[in-house]
Amino acid sequence: MKNFRLGIRAIHQKDIKTAIIEAKKNGFKILEIHMSAPQFQPQSYTTSQLNEIKNYAKKNEIIIQTHSEIGQSLIQIDKGIRGAEQQRIKQYIQFSRQLGARCLTLHVGKSLAYHAGTESFSHDKLFPKFYTSLFEDSIKHLISIAPKDLLICIENDNFTEGYRKVLGKYLKTGKIFLTWDIMKNFQYKPTKVLYPKLWQFMKKNINYIRNVHISGPNHAGIQGFEKDFTPLLKSVKNQDLPIVIEMLSIKEAVRAKKIIQGLL
Repeated sequence: MKNFRLGIRAIHQKDIKTAIIEAKKNGFKILEIHMSAPQFQPQSYTTSQLNEIKNYAKKNEIIIQTHSEIGQSLIQIDKGIRGAEQQRIKQYIQFSRQLGARCLTLHVGKSLAYHAGTESFSHDKLFPKFYTSLFEDSIKHLISIAPKDLLICIENDNFTEGYRKVLGKYLKTGKIFLTWDIMKNFQYKPTKVLYPKLWQFMKKNINYIRNVHISGPNHAGIQGFEKDFTPLLKSVKNQDLPIVIEMLSIKEAVRAKKIIQGLL
């Protein structure tokens, strides 16, 4: 386990300093600030406040990371909304850098979907070329604004074949990287199955993984998934990676920490 640093995410804590204290008190080294929470919105902080938090985290030996809002998307259709989203991502980047964050995690985003009875058809699967083009345009924009002191990571959420091809093309620039949410490698309803194409993609691009998320289904506990997670964690055991335990309850996060420490 010497190559892994375990962390928690901050969502419910009243402020970032409180989250830093909670992380340190419970033996975690990483704190990932989730900007979905209203108290963690970038516009809520002044430059001097962020600098103070940065120094406080450093003093307490806690490494800060950031995560975009849940609604963030790299596949917006409307030109005006895309422009606003790009400005918002620039704000994420500025906020993260002022905090001294190690990395910023972004999602691909969700396309619209048609519903027919019990079936659902997402637009990016109905119109793959169109959405792949939107995603590629966003990746090019991210590359053009990626700073040297912050890792921009795309999480493996909604990784269609087209999006995987775009990432495979641009990861080699060294300007964008991957956040690997291990649970998202699995389908767990009605039965637990490893998505083979996604697993092959992550394995092929393992050297571009800079951040790891772990939890059970719907961010619940990881009990019952130990045998499934062990080979995946072993695949990156030689890299100096953070593992962020994505659970709301600090008790569940501490329980998961003990399980993970016993896996390798």
